[in-house]
Amino acid sequence: MKKIQVLMRQCFYSPNQALANRHRPDWFDKIKIFENFKNTINPELADFKIIYDEKFGSLENTFLKDEPNVEVINYGFEAGSFSKTVDIAVGLDAPDDTIIYFLEDDYLHRPGWCEILLEAFELPINYVSLYDHLDKYIDKGYDDLVSKIFVSKSSHWRTVPSTCNTYAATLGTLKADYNVHKHFSDASPDGISMDHAKFCHLGSLGRRLITPMPGYATHCDHLQSPTIDWEQYNG
Repeated sequence: MKKIQVLMRQCFYSPNQALANRHRPDWFDKIKIFENFKNTINPELADFKIIYDEKFGSLENTFLKDEPNVEVINYGFEAGSFSKTVDIAVGLDAPDDTIIYFLEDDYLHRPGWCEILLEAFELPINYVSLYDHLDKYIDKGYDDLVSKIFVSKSSHWRTVPSTCNTYAATLGTLKADYNVHKHFSDASPDGISMDHAKFCHLGSLGRRLITPMPGYATHCDHLQSPTIDWEQYNG
């Protein structure tokens, strides 16, 4: 197994798409985003597996139908699909230092993200997101955030209190924190994982989460990683 194992969650339709705070850029296209992922992954460093939720559409009706490494699940809500993906991760026959990258299907990446992810895990940290959250900046609403700053060979990093359910950790860390990851999805009252509360809880246990400055990935929403023209990578 490669050093990085990506577990990418895909679905035909997500109810989260209808959330009031969901504002896609005009260039958003799931097929192009998947192509971006395949064009930027370094196959010498990373493998990927697709976890496809078929609740709202069969795999055979999607652009993923010919992909070779797909596991089909059936939940129809984010918390259930993520909880199952955690089980898939901890069930992998892989060394504990394998980096597991949970990836949702609406994240765009810059070239070199695999190398940057490996750099991050040379630092004294536990969790990594490649997404530089726009809302974590003082002029964007987060006035009292205090971060510790790290530097790796190619990037600056800072601690953040939380991230979305696209992030990376070693398999050993996921096994140690398994009950936390399961609880904050399985106990969700609305079918959406309580990711902010989860990472705040992990922080209270001494776990450290970092993100790069600038980002090497972005959530394709209105809070895109700043300073990067992301549209140039979507095609």
